[in-house]
Amino acid sequence: MKNKINKIICMAAMSATVLTSCQTDFVDINRDHRQPTEDELKMDNLNVGGFVTAFEMGIFPVGSSGTGYVNDYQIPYTLGGACWIGYMAPAQNKWVGRGFPSFALKPWSQYTYNVMAGNAYRSWLDMKKRTTDDPAGFAVAQIIKVAAVHKATDTFGPIPYSKAGMEGQTLAEYDSQEDVYKAMLKDLDDAVQTLNKEAHNVFPKYDIIYEGDYQKWCKLANSLMLRLAMRVVYANEALAKEYAEKAINNPYGVIEATSEAALLCKGAGVTLKNPLVIINGEAYNDVRMGAEIASYMKGYKDDRLAAYFQKGTVNNVSDYYGLRTNMPSTTTYNDRSKISLLNVADGTPVYIVKASEVYFLRAEGALRGWSMGGANKAQTFYEKGIATSFEENGLDAGKAAAYAANSSNKPANFIDPINSQYSADAPSDITIKWQDGNFEKSLERIITQKYLAIYPDGQEAWSEFRRTGYPRIFKAVSVSTDCNVNGDNRPTRIPYSNDEYTKNLDNITKAVQLLGGADDGATRLWWDKKPNK
Repeated sequence: MKNKINKIICMAAMSATVLTSCQTDFVDINRDHRQPTEDELKMDNLNVGGFVTAFEMGIFPVGSSGTGYVNDYQIPYTLGGACWIGYMAPAQNKWVGRGFPSFALKPWSQYTYNVMAGNAYRSWLDMKKRTTDDPAGFAVAQIIKVAAVHKATDTFGPIPYSKAGMEGQTLAEYDSQEDVYKAMLKDLDDAVQTLNKEAHNVFPKYDIIYEGDYQKWCKLANSLMLRLAMRVVYANEALAKEYAEKAINNPYGVIEATSEAALLCKGAGVTLKNPLVIINGEAYNDVRMGAEIASYMKGYKDDRLAAYFQKGTVNNVSDYYGLRTNMPSTTTYNDRSKISLLNVADGTPVYIVKASEVYFLRAEGALRGWSMGGANKAQTFYEKGIATSFEENGLDAGKAAAYAANSSNKPANFIDPINSQYSADAPSDITIKWQDGNFEKSLERIITQKYLAIYPDGQEAWSEFRRTGYPRIFKAVSVSTDCNVNGDNRPTRIPYSNDEYTKNLDNITKAVQLLGGADDGATRLWWDKKPNK
């Protein structure tokens, strides 16, 4: 009974169904018996637990059945960030000269916001109402909210945050990105302190990420805090340092072991499907290996290649073949089927935060002279990040050590196996082995290796590219933008939707003022302040 109701409430929460009974003399006749009543939900904590499961499944769109979640993942995360940063490229000609891959951003703006934040706020409001007497439960809800919503502010800039989900609010009021970041950092810190004070597991039967382990939730909150703190370093270094060091020193610290990583795969009796399986497979057949990641991994002779991609076959030669993203609208590239597919299966997890990412964040913090724990050496954290990434992909420590010690391999020239006019010189000459003495070279090493480690999280890689200018990428082949995107720089943000200008004009006008520039794809966000990238 519990599992059946849990599935019902998950579907209901994800579709924002209002769970109220009919207030007439015919309550039992009129109520929808497919939906559980509040009394039924209260049994075994289902009135909260089922919403937790659905809320977590929205951090990145994943599903346990059907395919509705697939488009929610594909549009913002595959055709957006993953294409812009060169992890992936579209496999079908229908994307040539149109949509996110070619920098036409406006048509999918509202859809993207709904996926990243709109759905999350609805779930968060449900959780908020149901955890008024459960401080630890609300603390977990706050962490899930930040894990989801920070992607929206990193995509648009100013977003609703402080008043999001308020009772009676019909039109969204926007906060500046600076205020959103300060609020998210505080929310994460408050959540850690609450969980440490309450000191008990939370929703163990319904939590598909950590099965209720409150100490791991603290580690995730602190790791997200470190990620967000680093994001603002060029806009407010004092704030960045304060929260980065707090993340390390807070109760339970940050994620360090692969077993502590936050991921969506299975738990609480639910087995989740990775949306890339359908996007990559016969159903969609709509993605291939990107040119940038091919250049870096082939040049470095990276053993993780086989974990990430499958070999393609061109002219009877089997190899890892990549593809440029933004082809001209006149191009008909009929041989994309020969380009390397992704190596992804139903059991492949969708990561929220990997342990390897956290080590690279600590490496950058140590490079900046901050207190990042342990020996506090950038090189140590950098090499540990590489070793942990290899472990995450089932590769042994010996291969990781040999890779980290290599001082000669460099990114390779990109050779288009189908049409040589799209070949390109290597985007960078950065080597792998750590070298002290040059801050920018060290930073490029850290971000480049983080780029390779956090694949396929194109959203995070795109954000880090905008923040630091790394990894270095190829110039755009072609630009078909509807919002002033400089293709070589990729989009700096996604503009607000036309729907907002029609229905919420006063608030969206204020949001653009807070943005501090034109509402297009070339205006830099508040945290995007690094000069001379």
